[in-house]
Parts: sequence; C-alpha cells; structure tokens
Amino acid sequence: MPSATVENYLKAIDALARESPAGEAGVARIAAVLGLTKGSVSSMIRKLTASGLARAEPYGGVSLTAKGRSAASDVLRRHRLIELFLVEVVGLDWSEVHDEAERLEHAVSPKLLDRLDEMLGRPTHDPHGDPIPDASGRSAAA
Repeated sequence: MPSATVENYLKAIDALARESPAGEAGVARIAAVLGLTKGSVSSMIRKLTASGLARAEPYGGVSLTAKGRSAASDVLRRHRLIELFLVEVVGLDWSEVHDEAERLEHAVSPKLLDRLDEMLGRPTHDPHGDPIPDASGRSAAA
C-alpha cells in the first residue's frame, strides 16, 4: 500500500488529468493543488515514475500509468465511501465530511472498506453526488 503522501499525489494527478484535454497534469498545477513547491513535486514525480505509477515528459505533463490509475481509484473509493458513512451513519453534515475523509482514507483496511461498502448498500455516489468506484475501479456515471 502506498504512503499517504503518494496517495495524495496520485489523487491530485488523476483529478487534474481528468480535467485536462491532454489527459495530463502540469507540475505547477499539482504543486498548487497540494500546496507544495514545484521542486518538491518534481522530486516526487521522479519517484512515482520510477515506481511505475506515473509517466512524465521533460518540461511536459504528468499522467498516471494503469497501475497509478488503479491506485488513485482505490484512494478515491475509500474517500467517497468514508464521506457517505460519515453522513449516513455518523450524522455529520455533508459539508463537513471532506476533511475528515481526507484524514481517514489512508487508514482504512480493505476488509473494513468492504464492510462499509456492504453496510451502505454498495452505493454508487457519495453525499456530494460524485461517483464511487466499485472494488474493480469502475464508476457509475456522474
């Protein structure tokens, strides 16, 4: 399982690449989203590339490999199921759950995640209306 830092990078790159017509994320945008310097991001991109999670062109964009997309989807699944759990079971307001889910998404085991998914009725969308990837990484339409 990747570290919380790696997971945050993967999630940010995935989101930015989905917004981009080229399907890539720029180092400056990644840095802005994560609140880091471009130098720190460049260093991590080299590590992600070396571990087979990302591809990067010199002075170009960053994209995730199939392995990286799968890992990003897993983090997104954990995040969105936790948000739904916090709203439906714990009773928090949907506007409060994002930051809590950001902290918890890195600590949930696959066993607990599957139980949450089952308990919530295998939901397809989180409290914000965003699709929740299933265990194989597929998402319903937004």
